Amino acid sequence: MGLLAGCCFGLQAQSLQLRDDHPETYTVRKGDTLWDISGHFLRSPWLWPRLWQANPQVANPHLIYPGDVLTLIWVDGQPRLVREGRAQSGVVRLSPRVRAEAAVATIPLASIASFTDGYRILEPSLLRSAPYILGDQQGRVVMVQGDRIYVRGQLEPGRLYGVYRPMESLTDKFSYAELGQKAALVGSVTALQREGGDVTRVQVSSLKQEMRQGDKVLPLASGDAIAAFYYPRPGPTLDNAYIIAMGREGSTAGRHGVVFINKGAAQGVSAGDLYPVLKPGPGIYDYDDSALNQLTYYESASRYLRNTGPAERLPAAEVARLMVFRVYDEVSAALVLDGQDLVRTHYPLGTLHDAGLRP
Repeated sequence: MGLLAGCCFGLQAQSLQLRDDHPETYTVRKGDTLWDISGHFLRSPWLWPRLWQANPQVANPHLIYPGDVLTLIWVDGQPRLVREGRAQSGVVRLSPRVRAEAAVATIPLASIASFTDGYRILEPSLLRSAPYILGDQQGRVVMVQGDRIYVRGQLEPGRLYGVYRPMESLTDKFSYAELGQKAALVGSVTALQREGGDVTRVQVSSLKQEMRQGDKVLPLASGDAIAAFYYPRPGPTLDNAYIIAMGREGSTAGRHGVVFINKGAAQGVSAGDLYPVLKPGPGIYDYDDSALNQLTYYESASRYLRNTGPAERLPAAEVARLMVFRVYDEVSAALVLDGQDLVRTHYPLGTLHDAGLRP
């Protein structure tokens, strides 16, 4: 209750600004979130508690469902959303109803759950010293579910362990500090018994992808459960913040994709913090009037740019917004909530303003 109450108190200082192209009514569709719906109406979707008149003393006061028709009304000069068919003499509370389908969530939790179930950020030194898969008695280097195999390292018999494949190392391009290493969960093993020397026999309990010789064996993360609710709000100003890596393979991410940023708890980042992603402006050469005067008409048609000296960098443009959902010491995982274009590694982060992403 305290988190939402504090969130709503801080949001009261900002006025609700409607998009120029906002609809008067909206029919809720399967897959919508409160963020999506509010984004059709508001320039700043994170102000959704005021649009919906959220009650901080009720855990989930905004239950709406696919097929509901929402209407924009005005109460005391402020916009409100109400469900069609209810009395509209004032603010209509969206009370719970028995429905077969799931209620609309605040943000796409399924995208966060999918990522959390498969990836972790680990200390590089922890990965280097972790136990690892050796193979089986047939000398195979690729394992399948049910196989009894060997691990280099002492594990606790009867305990379930995660098997992780090290991926890219995350190094800050400004400080050159090693911030962490991404690792993919490939499956799990159950420790059976310790053998002679530094070897433990295990059984492959589950597989997400093929398990190979050299994959690291670590205790399954105990703090990776996702929160039931996130209340997005503008995050604190960060210096030299940027997208350091994608959540999965590749160098781009779209709506509901996961990215990593190069800031974490040490810099005051918290789950729910919102940041705009900026696309760097292109480098251009300005017109050179003195050179143009010396060219013929045909020459000026193809040679009109000054090509000496450094190019001028045009201003960056906001192309997306992301919300932090998992915070490590020096790195955070964030979800791309909306945007006008794909985001890429090395794109910088800005600070949200009241106007939000320009429509």
